[in-house]
Amino acid sequence: MRFYSIVGTRPNFVKEFLIHMESSRRGFQEIIVHTRQHYDRDMSDVFFEDFALPAPHYLLTVENNDNVSFTAGAMQQLGRLLSEDRPDFVLAYGDVNTTLSAAVAASKLRIPFAHVEAGIRTADRYNPEEINRRVADTLAEVNYCCTETHVRNLKAEGHDASRIVLSGDLMKDALLYTLSRLELPVVRGDYMVLTLHRQENIMVRDRLAAIVEGLLRSDQRIVFPAHPRTRKQLEQFDLMPRLARSKIEIIPPLGYVDFIRLAAGANKVLTDSGGVRREAYLLKKPCIVLIELSWFPEISQVGWKVLTGPDPERIAFLINTFEPTGPYRELFGDGRAHVKILDDLEQRFGSSSNAR
Repeated sequence: MRFYSIVGTRPNFVKEFLIHMESSRRGFQEIIVHTRQHYDRDMSDVFFEDFALPAPHYLLTVENNDNVSFTAGAMQQLGRLLSEDRPDFVLAYGDVNTTLSAAVAASKLRIPFAHVEAGIRTADRYNPEEINRRVADTLAEVNYCCTETHVRNLKAEGHDASRIVLSGDLMKDALLYTLSRLELPVVRGDYMVLTLHRQENIMVRDRLAAIVEGLLRSDQRIVFPAHPRTRKQLEQFDLMPRLARSKIEIIPPLGYVDFIRLAAGANKVLTDSGGVRREAYLLKKPCIVLIELSWFPEISQVGWKVLTGPDPERIAFLINTFEPTGPYRELFGDGRAHVKILDDLEQRFGSSSNAR
């Protein structure tokens, strides 16, 4: 079986590495294409090192200036690659622009597209990730879902049940593997971990300033691995001086292993990320989500996550008081999503290689 895996961002690399490990064990030929959606040492290379991933077979040359131009450029370059070297299928992860580009390029060329982490929904249809995931889910020959909720979402929209598979979550697989391999203890420590990168939060001064004000009012020790774009906006909006005089420690972005080590020792997690809110839950950390987008509502339903808009008083209150209101439940599978996904892909597409 010969396939392309299309990656481009931190969450993609996290989900890819056990797929790569398992496909190598089975003797499958996986061609890794990196779109450069995130491409610098802190946001890209370090993840390949963390996971012992090989260098990508192909590295695209698209400038990531804005959503539309990047998506169009990646689609064009992927289209040229795929038309010259037609794999059995194309695999992509999550809801980033890289995934939309892969879905459209493969489907236009009549190459089956497989979407990992399908069926996630929010009410905001103009949210960039919502656009990406709806297109990817629609074009996919097979959609792999993290939870029962995502399966129900796809069925409610009329997607063919034969193209929907409840696999569990690759992020859980990666986290369990990492905790076990490094023997990392998970404890409620004396600091909070913060991640903040979404354009809705960081590109509008009043919104970013309100979030910063809430963090400051909490008067808690907060460790903040800052995305390069977030740091730039904090500087541009003249918010860095206030942070410099506070208990908030801004550090460079971390690779996956270092971030999991940091989060494993945190008391709570503060984030606007869809992936980090899951990592927080998997580490059994109370999570305050600093945006009104409720991906993975199961975590809220069991009482381990709370959402807030840019309200300084509410942010500070939640940081200081929020604790889980219900028992912990296993929501994201059994840690074998990578095995289930490759079992299904081999069943669906393995014979096409034999027919070559």
